Amino acid sequence: MQRWNGYAWEPHGTAANLAEAQRLLHPRDERPPTAPAPEPQPLRAGRGRHRRPQPGE
Repeated sequence: MQRWNGYAWEPHGTAANLAEAQRLLHPRDERPPTAPAPEPQPLRAGRGRHRRPQPGE
């Protein structure tokens, strides 16, 4: 197998079959995520500056 390093192809390793080659190139990350995903913030009351003004305002 060869891998592109940004400038040229370089040797990366050998594999007996496609499944082994895929495991070498794309290993699974078995570690759990370090931080939980942030919870979405609910919308606040009001119009906000990004809103288009209504006619007459």
